[in-house]
Amino acid sequence: MTRFQITALLSSFLFSVSSYALSPEATEGETLFPSCNVCHDQAHTPALGPPMWGVQRRYIRATSDKADFIQQMTSFVKAPTMEAAIHDEARGQLGLMPAMPLPDDLLNKIAAYIFEEQFPPPCDHWRFAVKKAKDSGDADHAAKDQRQLDRFCK
Repeated sequence: MTRFQITALLSSFLFSVSSYALSPEATEGETLFPSCNVCHDQAHTPALGPPMWGVQRRYIRATSDKADFIQQMTSFVKAPTMEAAIHDEARGQLGLMPAMPLPDDLLNKIAAYIFEEQFPPPCDHWRFAVKKAKDSGDADHAAKDQRQLDRFCK
């Protein structure tokens, strides 16, 4: 095997490992996602809602599989309640999100997209949060967000 063939083979392998394809349902949800990103965009300073990277991780930890993820998320965004909110810190700082008056099939597609997408860590959000926490004297919060920056944003 030539050096070029080895390089091409490795490049093909690495691309296939790092790329992914969304399901048809999630692909449709991706087109609807901008309505969520209005508030969940990590670039907002101050934040309007928690970055989707964190929302996704919390829902994945709180649910058993994709179907449960979609059901729980859809149920919450249709009728948010304090009891059902799984992001205590965001709920405490930002309050509850408004209900999203969209049909279930559209919410399910958006939730499928959120489940499948590989969101980038919210590095900009954490940088802002560290500064804000330090400025307000909240050393614990600053340290927590700094740990996230150090872990995910090198």
